[in-house]
Amino acid sequence: MAIKSFKLSLFGLFLAAFSFNASAGERGLSVGETSPNPELRYYNKDQRFYYGNISTLYNYKEDNTLLVAFMPQISKENNYADVMISAFDRYFAEGLAFSGQYDWEKNKSKLKILVISKNDESEIREYIEQKGIDFEMVSDINMDAANSFGISSWNSSGEGSAVYVIDKDNKIVYADNNYKGEGEKLRTVQKEIFAQLNVADLSAEIVLNDKILMPGDDAVDFSFSYVENGSLFGSENKPAKLSDYIGKKNVIIAFYPAPFSMSCMMEARTFDSYAEEQTIKNITNSNIGSNEDVEILMVSNSGTGVLKSWGDDLKLKNVKLISDGSGKISYLYSSFNPMGFNNRTLFIIDKSGKLSYIDWDYKVDETDFSQVTDHLKLISEK
Repeated sequence: MAIKSFKLSLFGLFLAAFSFNASAGERGLSVGETSPNPELRYYNKDQRFYYGNISTLYNYKEDNTLLVAFMPQISKENNYADVMISAFDRYFAEGLAFSGQYDWEKNKSKLKILVISKNDESEIREYIEQKGIDFEMVSDINMDAANSFGISSWNSSGEGSAVYVIDKDNKIVYADNNYKGEGEKLRTVQKEIFAQLNVADLSAEIVLNDKILMPGDDAVDFSFSYVENGSLFGSENKPAKLSDYIGKKNVIIAFYPAPFSMSCMMEARTFDSYAEEQTIKNITNSNIGSNEDVEILMVSNSGTGVLKSWGDDLKLKNVKLISDGSGKISYLYSSFNPMGFNNRTLFIIDKSGKLSYIDWDYKVDETDFSQVTDHLKLISEK
């Protein structure tokens, strides 16, 4: 039995929630300030071969809510920018963050998205053509737009961005001047956009659970639906229960903040590859059904539409992506953060149905992953 790290849940959740806006104001504008009104030349997928449209920011957004992101560079070398743009496209331009088609159709005309980068116009047009994204992009080589927002220099690492949500009255209601592609921050952006559009946020109804689970406790059973990826006719809502695997496999339950984010992408790919390696190993050794078999359940409170799109993009075949919009599973395993997403926690359940390993603060790095695989090896030898 093992527990890698322990922290009182409410205190840890508060610190996590507080830290998200700690960097706001270090450079760029802050919440409560009035948005500037720079002149822009913007491009979209319908105008990628032309000279773009010239407008001011106010005329572009009209009386709508605007999500605007200043990204240092869009390139193959900058994975963060690519992940962020994909997230904004799927969540907000395609509407997959919304709970249903009705909510999306009702609100899609009230939200605009603008990505501004230091890339030149030809690079912007080429990127839009390749990605087929459904929102506008702006070339800001001379930093005129960036300077108007108080951004004096692009982040030299090419990773940090400045992201703002501007309300219909041109007030900044969300500001993060060191935004990266983390799921935690993506969900806080979603939360603010929903608030501006008066869209019900299902995560607001999730109740926190102060119960602290310990190694040796019985795993709490739950029913779930998961996204089946890697199949031409894969279902987005295949039913199952945790108890289906008890007595057959060890189970990893990995809670994570949000799909289409950098760390979550790395985590999903790592677990998917590991599960595939275990399957191949067991087939090769004619060892199907051994303790080395592992089922990996990745749980977020995102909808199945987002999960299906993300799983297909990453070509995931061996992990099950579970939609926990009601928060029932995260409640049972004390893994929900009041900011509106799951904390990155991890549980290993052995074949007897006992919690064998708990990590309350799983880091997506080689050290934490090695501890997980070492523990799986240890219990497989018993």
